[in-house]
Amino acid sequence: MVLEVFPTFNDIGGSGAGRIGTEENFVESMTVNQGLSTVLSGMEPSDGGGLTVTIAAGRCYAGGYLVTLPSSEDVTVSDDTTGYLWLQLTGADSYAVSATAWVETADLTSPPANAALITKFVTSGGSVSSVQDRERREGAGSIGGIYTGDGGADEHQEIDLGLTPRFVIARTKAATVNAQWRWSISNIFPGNTAWPDFDADKPGIFFLCTRFDESGVDDAMWEDRANEDGPGLGIIPNGFKAYNRSSSGLGMNDDGYEYVYLAWF
Repeated sequence: MVLEVFPTFNDIGGSGAGRIGTEENFVESMTVNQGLSTVLSGMEPSDGGGLTVTIAAGRCYAGGYLVTLPSSEDVTVSDDTTGYLWLQLTGADSYAVSATAWVETADLTSPPANAALITKFVTSGGSVSSVQDRERREGAGSIGGIYTGDGGADEHQEIDLGLTPRFVIARTKAATVNAQWRWSISNIFPGNTAWPDFDADKPGIFFLCTRFDESGVDDAMWEDRANEDGPGLGIIPNGFKAYNRSSSGLGMNDDGYEYVYLAWF
């Protein structure tokens, strides 16, 4: 395994790059020893043939350390199983990282220490059936932007951010019909845990959506998607989804209206 870890006493990678105090390393490792484990960029999984999962080049935090995978790597996983693949660092005391390893777990109830979740995989009959990264935590910081609603009753829009946010809030950029302002907040994405409500056809329903508020008339509030009627925001893999009410175009995807959002990772 060729990895660069910063900072580290043992210089993982052996080339000296692990301990070079570049400006980029210092900026991106400000959370060292705060225990953050998350994919920052890249490291997308793919089927490498047979029982091989190929992990693309990228970066992550593992236990607060900045870990760089400079090129793709093939990892052999177990057969006839559904499992989760982690990149783990081991060592003793501060800055004493001594090893890196790919670790499998059967579920997400007991994640390994100092490890970033890379992918979920399914294998059968000596080959990889599927890989996916919808459960992993990605990114750090926040992304803001504007999207334009494009739907009517029960028409929704997916906003692709390229990373799965932990939390999203959005509101109309200007007052809508009858001088109303619309806004919504998502629930907190659970991170390295299973998505108990996840449905590939209806991502975000029910536990990953929360509420919608409309001010200017009755300060109305609906439970978000809990009764298949409320509008709002739901976290989905690589972004969020803006819902409209099933009975009208009112919501967070109202056709022609601009919405400003902020997503945290």
